[in-house]
Amino acid sequence: MKIENIEVIQIETPRFYGQISGHVLIRMHVDDGPVGLGEASDSRCADVPALARQLNDQLKGRDARRIVEINDFARARNWNSTVTNQHVASAIDLALYDLNGKVRGVPVYQMLGGKVRETLYCCYPIFGWQVTEDFERAGSYLQRLVDLGHHLFRYYVSGDVDLDDRFLTEMKFRHGERIRLKSIDFSGRFRDWQEALRYGDRLRRHDPYHFEQPTYEMRSSAQFTQRVDLPVTWHIGSLQQALEAAERGACTAFNVACVSGGPTHVKRILAVGEAAGMPCLIGTDQESTLGMSAQVAVGITSPQVQLPCDPMGPLLYTESPARERVRAEGSYLTPLEGPGLGVELDEDKLAALTVERA
Repeated sequence: MKIENIEVIQIETPRFYGQISGHVLIRMHVDDGPVGLGEASDSRCADVPALARQLNDQLKGRDARRIVEINDFARARNWNSTVTNQHVASAIDLALYDLNGKVRGVPVYQMLGGKVRETLYCCYPIFGWQVTEDFERAGSYLQRLVDLGHHLFRYYVSGDVDLDDRFLTEMKFRHGERIRLKSIDFSGRFRDWQEALRYGDRLRRHDPYHFEQPTYEMRSSAQFTQRVDLPVTWHIGSLQQALEAAERGACTAFNVACVSGGPTHVKRILAVGEAAGMPCLIGTDQESTLGMSAQVAVGITSPQVQLPCDPMGPLLYTESPARERVRAEGSYLTPLEGPGLGVELDEDKLAALTVERA
């Protein structure tokens, strides 16, 4: 089953609050078999034809059944694109899993070892900059969440702890037990652990499951982690980073996502987390439907995933190129059951969202 041709399609999908996200889709054609679909989530390619040429030059003629071998090659290569190397590798990996799942007639989650849970518990993001710009409009996003039957959200801090405390207090007053705070996400904004600790201490009373990435410096993060009574999570994108974070005590849990090289690589990071005694979660909120399907597949097949997760594309994006989207119900995501990623593209929707293709 040799790779014959790879198409690249740049699409744009609007988020509910107005921001437009790009996604780079690929269609992988083989000499004898179905088409594999992949996605570099929340990515924009400045030169679509150039990326298509590179993918075809490097992958044409390779055996599409050799998923691990191709993933190692794709992650090691510089693709010279505005799409990051890890995102390109992720798109390739998703397409290979989709293709091979279709050939075998099984969902990707079956290829990843089978379910250890039926659904994935996930949250909706509320960004501090939204609260800064318009307090009530940001509040309306939580009202929408509740109206749609969901309850779990995470909060990206604004940098103004008084504003953040006021927003979280007001939302709890309005919604009570109908909402639950998944995490306080610092996004690495603090330079030192003392500042992060003061900020975290102010917001701790809102009872999050965990703190996220207080700083990007591991030694400083370790000082923060030692002084709080909640899990502290870090975005982990490589095996080296996983080992270093565990050795330094920079966190007590790993945040992993398919954009870091695809399911093949993410499963390796999860194994490091398991060996280090680190519970894990599936992170990011950036995926369109192909990426969402992969995220859910990894999450429901990984016993290490013990914390609530981040993906919530079905609520975040108002449009998708897929005929059927991942179902979100009560803050839980249900995997698609079709072969491969289970995603069938709607050609009319795809055309409407396409910016460029090659």
